[in-house]
Amino acid sequence: MFQLTQSQKSAYYEKGFTTLPSVLDAAEVTHQRDIFDRLFTPPADGSKPPFYDLTGNDPDAPMDAGAVPQLLHPSHHVPELSQSQAWQAALDIAEQLLEMGSRTRAELIVRDHMIVKPPHATGATPWHQDEAYWDEDKHYEELSVWFALQETSESMGCMQFVPHSHRGDVLPHHCWKHDPKIIALEVDEGAMDKRQAAPCPLPAGGATVHHARALHYTSGNRTDTPRRALIFTVGTPPTDLAVPRDFYWNRKERDYKQEIIDRKPS
Repeated sequence: MFQLTQSQKSAYYEKGFTTLPSVLDAAEVTHQRDIFDRLFTPPADGSKPPFYDLTGNDPDAPMDAGAVPQLLHPSHHVPELSQSQAWQAALDIAEQLLEMGSRTRAELIVRDHMIVKPPHATGATPWHQDEAYWDEDKHYEELSVWFALQETSESMGCMQFVPHSHRGDVLPHHCWKHDPKIIALEVDEGAMDKRQAAPCPLPAGGATVHHARALHYTSGNRTDTPRRALIFTVGTPPTDLAVPRDFYWNRKERDYKQEIIDRKPS
């Protein structure tokens, strides 16, 4: 079992995020990187790939240097991912940080995804809170574990957080560039102070862990190496809120995410 230190736990509760310099061993990093590169290789038969541009308004459009390629639920394509060191470490971390109550490890819900920032890609992942993407009538007890599959510097697009931003409510968001066809969300201008941003560079196999309401962002990749991130969102089953919130930004005519998820595994 991967064991957090008390200082790592304290940082998560106090700031809304924590940095773990060493979680995955070298063999696991290589294994996950091989899976990652295979899944992000366009199908040879010309069929639609299982990934899409998070910040684009057409999931089937060719990707340019500003694209942020994302693949949802890689475990649907590679089922053994759920038995990997990375998956189990994410569960270990969640068990130690979440308010589990009477819940057991087996009841935790895991949603996995991958994001690549190709070399010299300009695409940024906008400032947002993860919970802003979710159902407005549910209460969530969730966190995300973001694994670096190579050394990840600020210039490559490491995670950046606003400390203590997890303590408030979900802030108002809007679709990136105010385009309702784009999946990516961005927190409204003036709702946060970007000057407080704390970059979290990592070695290969390291991870950041953040609360579902922690504001975070990643820049484009200004290096010659692809920036590969393997992410697990882990939580207890959500519960109903007595009074639903108003996540008006999520009301869209077309659900690109579901369309991509429904594509058959290659």
